[in-house]
Amino acid sequence: MSELYDITIVGGGPVGLFAAFYAHLRQAKVQIIDSLPQLGGQPAILYPEKQILDVPGFPNLTGEELTNRLLEQLEGFETPVHLNETVLEIEKEDDVFKITTNKGNHTSKTVIIAMGGGAFKPRPLELEGVEGYDNIHYHVSNIQQYAGQKVTILGGGDSAVDWALAFEKIAPTTLVHRRDNFRALEHSVQALQESSVTVKNTICAKSASWRWKNFRQA
Repeated sequence: MSELYDITIVGGGPVGLFAAFYAHLRQAKVQIIDSLPQLGGQPAILYPEKQILDVPGFPNLTGEELTNRLLEQLEGFETPVHLNETVLEIEKEDDVFKITTNKGNHTSKTVIIAMGGGAFKPRPLELEGVEGYDNIHYHVSNIQQYAGQKVTILGGGDSAVDWALAFEKIAPTTLVHRRDNFRALEHSVQALQESSVTVKNTICAKSASWRWKNFRQA
């Protein structure tokens, strides 16, 4: 039988990491299971350089900085972490949860589901001619690689608007959105309207061409 833990946290993003820290404060025996290859979730993998504005107590910090601070909180505590491990089934037998993964079994008195939207994969851009381009990106790991280039962003949510505002500082930027209204925070939309970003509403991208130096879907 596998080692029995007080708490097993499924998901190693910000919520999962802080849950592990707090569990240690209560002197609980805790482990983390995550299907991704590293801890930190979306902020660490998809948005390491994106400014995050809605973390209490911090005017702004990047996804990488948020992840590093959460990991720093866990330093000094023994926290077994199982990466690249996907939970397939959770069953309760008597007062113990049996957790089946693609790599084996775990047992725990309590299970905390901190998966967010679950394991994420980029949704490929469905455009005619897109297969022949290597300058179409689904996340940004180093924003400076786009400096001075023409950047076009597709989307109308927080990610698209925030990235447009970030890219504006280093590159000519265009934001393409198929609707009139944005789903982003009103404050961000106002900043977009007051920026130098070229906004094209009610337009759907149909194909990719050589005129687009760098293209990002958000």
